[in-house]
Amino acid sequence: MIREKLISDLVRGKEVLDIGSFGQTESYSLWEVLKKAGAKSLTGVDLPEAKQTAAEKFSVSAASLPADERIVLGNMETHEFGRSFDVIVAGDIIEHVDNQALFLRNVHKHLKEGGRFVVTTPNAKWFTVMLKPNATHSFWHDRYTLAEILKRCGFEIESFRYYYGNKLHYPWIVRPLILRQGMIVVARKASAIAS
Repeated sequence: MIREKLISDLVRGKEVLDIGSFGQTESYSLWEVLKKAGAKSLTGVDLPEAKQTAAEKFSVSAASLPADERIVLGNMETHEFGRSFDVIVAGDIIEHVDNQALFLRNVHKHLKEGGRFVVTTPNAKWFTVMLKPNATHSFWHDRYTLAEILKRCGFEIESFRYYYGNKLHYPWIVRPLILRQGMIVVARKASAIAS
């Protein structure tokens, strides 16, 4: 898959923070992918109620979600790690946060100078995304709104591409329907931002 390969290549040998490590299902969580990618160090963060939300909204058993001491409980809008990272990954997270500016400013704060921030999110302008919104999404982005909020929060886009959604396999007949369902952005920490 495009998302997993690109992210694995970016994190190899780096100090990495994964936001949303529990995920709602294994197909959306990148934690297992990141564990195998050869990062120098790996830290995860997810909301204290993330496992309960996964169970209630998506019928995912808490036992099937990762149990790893490297995953801390906290809200990335305000959580303080006391260190910085080479790469921060937010795989299908930004559309769930309550305050995207707080979230992105805190990511910026925890990213080393010249570090990379990897964001994946559904494409708000792709019709399969509009058909049945996810019950935990608070808003949607297209490539233009995502670029603008990243710029406002001190990031410079290095690469952008559309990709098929996050399932492991799609029948060939379905692929034209999901061609641009997801977006992946790699952004660099570019400038200081006002507090």
